[in-house]
Amino acid sequence: MKGITLVFFCVFSVALGAAPAGLLELTSSELRLVQNGFDEVRVARSLREATGSNTYLTSAARSPWDQQRLLVSTTFHGIFESEDDGETWNALGRGNGLRTIYKGNGFYDDIARVAYDASDRNILWLHRAQSGDLVAIDRRRGAVVNLPSSRGERALEAAVIAGDQPLARLYPAREERMARAADKVSFFLAPWHVGPDSLPGHMEFAREQGFNAVVIDFKDDNGRIAYETSLELPRQVGAVRRFFDAQRVIRTVHENDLYLIARIVVFKDEQLYRYQNNRYALWDSRRNAPWGVFRQETTDDGETRSRQVEYWVDPFSEFVWDYNIAIARELQEMGVDEIQFDYIRTPADGRRQDIVYRYKEDSPALNRGIDYGDPRVQALTEFARRAREQISIPISIDVFGFNGWYRMSYLGQDIAALAQYVDVISPMLYPSHFPRAFMGDMPYLEWAEYLYEEGTARGRRITGDTVLIRPYIQSFLIGGELRFDEDTYTEYLKRQIRGSLAAGASGFTLWNFSGRYYMVSRGLWFDDDERSAPR
Repeated sequence: MKGITLVFFCVFSVALGAAPAGLLELTSSELRLVQNGFDEVRVARSLREATGSNTYLTSAARSPWDQQRLLVSTTFHGIFESEDDGETWNALGRGNGLRTIYKGNGFYDDIARVAYDASDRNILWLHRAQSGDLVAIDRRRGAVVNLPSSRGERALEAAVIAGDQPLARLYPAREERMARAADKVSFFLAPWHVGPDSLPGHMEFAREQGFNAVVIDFKDDNGRIAYETSLELPRQVGAVRRFFDAQRVIRTVHENDLYLIARIVVFKDEQLYRYQNNRYALWDSRRNAPWGVFRQETTDDGETRSRQVEYWVDPFSEFVWDYNIAIARELQEMGVDEIQFDYIRTPADGRRQDIVYRYKEDSPALNRGIDYGDPRVQALTEFARRAREQISIPISIDVFGFNGWYRMSYLGQDIAALAQYVDVISPMLYPSHFPRAFMGDMPYLEWAEYLYEEGTARGRRITGDTVLIRPYIQSFLIGGELRFDEDTYTEYLKRQIRGSLAAGASGFTLWNFSGRYYMVSRGLWFDDDERSAPR
C-alpha cells in the first residue's frame, strides 16, 4: 500500500456525556482516567490483570447512560467492562452476544473499536478490525441485531483509539528488496544435509518440483556456526563447527538458479549461553542460576533426573544483537540472497515466571522513545532495527502462528512493530500446533487450509502489505497425523499451500527438519494454475 507514512499519534476522546467522570486516555498497554483538567491521572491497573499482558488494548468508551460504566476492546481477548469507573473489570462472555466474534480456545476476533449505543442502553457496537464490519449486539437477547451502520458509526465516534504505535511504511529501497524476495517457493535444509554427497540430490529435487529458493541453516538451533567463519568472536565462543563449505554451497545453489535464504537462529543459543560463565544467559530468579528449560527423565535404573533441553540468551543485550548481526553481515558479503532470523523471540516453555532479563535496565531498546507496552517487543524490534541498518539484502523473520494471526506481544513478537524493519514475515501456521478447539468446527484437512488462508490474509492486513507474507508449510506429520495414508497427507500438504496462495502469500517454505520431503511425492500443487501462481 503506497503512501503509508510513519505515524506517531495518540487520540484523546471524550465519550458522549463522559466529561463529569473524566477523560479517557488510552495506549495499547494502559488505560488512564484523567480528571480535574489533567491534574489527576489514575491508571486502571486492574484492567491488565483481567485482559492479560499479551493482548493489546485497542479502544475504550464510557457509557452515556451510566458514567461509571466503561468498555475496553482488545486484539484477541474480547471485550471487558467496568461498572465502577475502572476499578474492577469483567470479561463480556459469549453469552453477551459475543459468540459471533469467538474463535475458540479462549480467542476472539480482534476489535478495532467498541462503544455503547446512544439510543438504547442495551446495545453495544463493535468495529471488527480485520473485516471492517460494524456489529450491533443486543445484550438483553445476547445476539447480533440488524441496525443501520450509520447509527453504529455515530456511536463509535465516542471510542478512544489506542494509536500510540508507529506503522511500517513503504519506500524505494524496501520495495526493491521486496521485489527480490517475492514469490519464493522454498524448502528447508539443516547443515548436515548440504554436504557434497547430499546437496546435489536436493538440487535435483528442487528442479523436479519447481522450487526457486532454498533455506539453509548457517547458525542452527544450538547456536552452532555451520561454516568456517572468518569472524573471531564465534571462535572464542566455541560455536564454529564447519558442517559445510559455505562458498561451495552458495556457488552450487546459485548454479542451480536458486535463491539462497540463510537461516540464523538468534536468541536460542547454547554456545553463547555458556560463553564467559553464562554471562549472556537468561537468569533464573528462583535457582539463582542460568535459566533454562528442563525435562524430567527416568534412567534405566529408575532414577529421575533433570536434563536441560533449551538454552536462551538475553534479548536485551547489545552484545547478543551485535554477535548475530555480524554473522548476518558476513553471509551477505559471501553472497547469500536473504537473511532469515529465527527464534527472534523469548522462550515459550519452562518456568518463564522465573526469568530475569539482566540486561534490560540499561538496554538501549528502552530508550528509543517508542513504547510498545511490553519491553520484550522493544528488545526484538530494536534488534531488527539494528540489523536493518547494517544489512542491505532482504531480511525475513519467522514467527509463531498465533503471532501472525493477531496483533500481540506474546513472546515479544509483534509483527506490526517488526514489519518496520524486515521485508518478509514467515508465520508458522502448522495445524498440528494449533489447538483443535480454535476454529476447529470443520474437517481436519479443510481446517488446515482455512488456517493458512485466514492466517496469511490476517498477516497481510495487520502489516498493511508493507511486508511479504511467506508462510512455513507443515511438511511433516505428528501425533494423530501419523495415521494419514499417502492420499491423505498429500492432500494435507496441498491444502496448506492452496490456502496460502489463495490469500496472497508471496510464496512459501516447506519445513521438515529431517530433510525427508516424502509428502511431496505427488508434487506441490493440485493443478498447473496453482503451480504457476507463485512464479
